[in-house]
Amino acid sequence: MNQQLRELAQEGRCREEGSHELFFSESPAELARAQEICASCAVRVRCLDVALQENLEWGVWGGVIFWDGQPFHRRRGRGRPRQADANLPLEADRGELLELVATA
Repeated sequence: MNQQLRELAQEGRCREEGSHELFFSESPAELARAQEICASCAVRVRCLDVALQENLEWGVWGGVIFWDGQPFHRRRGRGRPRQADANLPLEADRGELLELVATA
């Protein structure tokens, strides 16, 4: 793990929550919970930026889900999306992600 990731691990809300597995789950519901934790984290923009720079493959970083190296706003489960989520995009580019996280 590089130095930036170690620092984020010490400063982020993910450390306080004590549920590391939540941020690397395969369950859309658990990933959404991890995103909620990130939403009020002071280092979320820096966390996302490091994840993008390091081309991380998996996990929730800065409130964005990385799956097979691709960043997603959300991870859909099986079946139809919830009505509230139906119009939300799944994927975004780097600029959109940083803007989304910065304004959250």
